[in-house]
Amino acid sequence: MSASSSPSPHVPVPPHVVFKFGGTSVGTPDRFRTVVRLIQEGAAEGRVVAIVSALSGVSRQLATALEAASTRADTAAVVANLVDTLRARHAEQARAVLSTSHQSTFETILDERLTFLRRSFEQIEHGKAASAARDAILAVGEQLSVPMVTLALRDAGLQAPRCDATDLVVTDDTFGAARVQHTLTTERICSWYRALDPAAVPVVAGFIGATEAGSTTTLGFEGSDYSAALFAHILRAQGLTRYTDVDGIYTEDPDTNEAAERIDRLSMDEAIERSASGGLGMHPKTLRPLADAGIPMQVRSIAAPDRSGTPIVPDGSTVDALWPRP
Repeated sequence: MSASSSPSPHVPVPPHVVFKFGGTSVGTPDRFRTVVRLIQEGAAEGRVVAIVSALSGVSRQLATALEAASTRADTAAVVANLVDTLRARHAEQARAVLSTSHQSTFETILDERLTFLRRSFEQIEHGKAASAARDAILAVGEQLSVPMVTLALRDAGLQAPRCDATDLVVTDDTFGAARVQHTLTTERICSWYRALDPAAVPVVAGFIGATEAGSTTTLGFEGSDYSAALFAHILRAQGLTRYTDVDGIYTEDPDTNEAAERIDRLSMDEAIERSASGGLGMHPKTLRPLADAGIPMQVRSIAAPDRSGTPIVPDGSTVDALWPRP
């Protein structure tokens, strides 16, 4: 049975779409504005939830700084350079995409997160809870991108509440590849969603969770895809739309093989098989929650959002539930 025909008993009106925007989608002012427009258009059709990654390249910068800090004596210089780089990048984009008043709000958030970042590196340097501190550091990228998207939506006239993934996604303490505690996560997400105003457009960080004790965790490489699938499954969304820098799924990598062809449609079973071999570039757990709930997914291009992309359709579902329509 498709998700659209079996609403969840836990929530009043399920989202008609869960959006997932990767780093390349929010990584430049032009694409960032496209994200805001797509969310606006989606919200005009019904309830939406947006899952957002860090700005492109930021997670890699954080990981590189962690590696450098662990192998070099001049940790202070590594951290200072990282903080300066992140401040400049995010402040520049905020000036390009936010109103003056919301730029000021974002600068306060930026200062808070970068201060936290420094303290987390100090914990590692002093040998205190290094694994937990590493995940807290890796989460900073999403914790900066999400407020920027939220403030931009408010500039656009939408009701966009501030949401924190660490309050919603409960995991164990396997830092770096945390396992989601599904019962607690379902309870928290459903309770949170029920409390939202029906007109609200929530934006939540992908990739991030927290233990019951409150320690920030990360879900592993490409974890934002998995986050989006979890929210879609738990809220019984009609569909999941994943925006990336490629207009769908190809037979080969189109960046390296000119003969690669876009696949018009995949069954969920075919997609799971391709994902198991790394052929989809998604977190390996992404598709299972969608398959279990009968929720279709599509992969579309943020550079060409009007192109149809590639739908991934479970048995018993149709592309009619997807938005935008393929």
